[in-house]
This record gives sequence, structure tokens and C-alpha cells, in this order.
Amino acid sequence: MQYRHQPGARFDDMDADVKEQLRESLLREQGHLCAYCMRRINGQSDVKIEHLKARTPENELLYHNLLAVCKGGEGEPPWAQSCDTKKGNRPLFISPLSRTDMNRIYYKNNGEIHSFDDTGYEFTYVKAGKHHKGFSTPDQDLSDCLNLNYENGAPMAGRKSALRKFQVLLHRYRDDRSKKAFLEKMQQYYLKEDEFLPPYVGILRWYIEKKLKKYR
Repeated sequence: MQYRHQPGARFDDMDADVKEQLRESLLREQGHLCAYCMRRINGQSDVKIEHLKARTPENELLYHNLLAVCKGGEGEPPWAQSCDTKKGNRPLFISPLSRTDMNRIYYKNNGEIHSFDDTGYEFTYVKAGKHHKGFSTPDQDLSDCLNLNYENGAPMAGRKSALRKFQVLLHRYRDDRSKKAFLEKMQQYYLKEDEFLPPYVGILRWYIEKKLKKYR
């Protein structure tokens, strides 16, 4: 991003057309899915640019610190918010940009998302002019910081619905040979890079890999 090399460049001062190009670039790379909950993002009015690590003069224009995320229930009560809207500037100890972190993700049949990583971290951050202290783990961050497991929330309901629909398709195949062939075909489909990935593709990739282990 050439803009960041301009003297005195600041994220908040970025021209509208530059921000639009930035959003489009991030969305293409992410398959037009929210980096946190993986729901479909439908265009410029449906997206926010998120700083993975809290903004500083040194990192606010670094491309690898930026994510495209959904609105996450903006305007709703805090208990109904998710993703960056819920997170604010609180530190996050799990990153959608880290392959290691993503390989530790697992799901439950009800759509819950979890991490095997229960490493504990102390953190501090400023909210509404006050300093806050806390303790969290990557697994807790998914539920507490990002609120991705709110029972009646769109992220959890979306993952559960996507999984159920796939399980219905898989159920049509009665013998192991045809099931394995179907799973391998769908694994290739869901793993391919695309400008528009299926919503909640993470839970489908995980489920397919889990089922295929039975045949290896």
C-alpha cells in the first residue's frame, strides 16, 4: 500500500477511494468472508477494516495488521455483538492470520468454535478512558472477546446451519466408498482459493477432515 509511505500518513486521514481499494483488496484475499466469524460480507457498506493489533503510529498502516470484518451487530447490546464490534481494542491472543492458531481450531455439532490452545495470558487495555486488566486464553477469546459462541447469535447459528446442510448431503451416501469419494471431492472444493468462499467454510473444512481420518 503506497499510501503508508507518504509523510505523516494516518489511517483516519486516508482518502475514501484509498480506503475503498483497501477494503476490496482485503475482501478478495479473504473470499468476501469476515476474518473472525466467516459470514458473507456483502460489499462496501457491510464491512469494517479491523486492526488485529491495537493501533499505534508504527502499525496502523501495515497491511498485515489489517483485516476485513463484518459489522458484528453494531448498535446492538454488548451481549449481542461479535467480532471487532465486541472486541474493541482489547488484545486478542488468537489470530486468523496464523496457520498454527487456525490448525488448533475445532468445532462442536451445535456450531460452537473452540481452540485446543489454553495458554493463559494477562492483558491490559484502555476503554472509555479507563484501564482494564484481565486474563484470557485463545480458546476463551473466541467466546469472550469475539463472542462467537453466543447461543442465539448469527455466527454460531450460521456455522450450525452450514454443518447441518452438509451432513444432510453426506447422509445420502450409504457405503464407505461413496462417502469417501464425496468427502474428498468436497474437500478439494472447499480448500481451493476463491474470491467468494462459501460462508462459514471453516467448520466445513474441519468436519470433512475429521470424517476423512476414518478412511486413512
